[in-house]
Amino acid sequence: MVKYIKKQEELVKNILSSESYSQWEWLLDYHKTQIEFIQHERLIHLLVTLFFGLFFLTTTLISVAFDKLELLGVAAMFLILLIPYIAHYYKLENGVQRLYELYNRIDERCRDEMKKYNPEA
Repeated sequence: MVKYIKKQEELVKNILSSESYSQWEWLLDYHKTQIEFIQHERLIHLLVTLFFGLFFLTTTLISVAFDKLELLGVAAMFLILLIPYIAHYYKLENGVQRLYELYNRIDERCRDEMKKYNPEA
């Protein structure tokens, strides 16, 4: 998913740097759709991360409260899985924030194009 975000960023940055591109409204709509796809993925990863965190805390608390030290191994496995999920979610979140900035830049270009044809707008 991180590669997908980077690919989308590169595409939009290349188009934004182009002087001959003219289909800004289409790009705005396309980019918004891509952001929606990535937001859905981000929501799923947030839920998975939260559940792994909950499972880690639950197994840790149960093992301490009931002197079940064998559950600490299970808690450690949840922690081992939780750390990469947190890192991946962090990358997704930052990627979406960068895509929002690009969306705003595309929107500015759309507004500039509209002003060329309708200066009163």
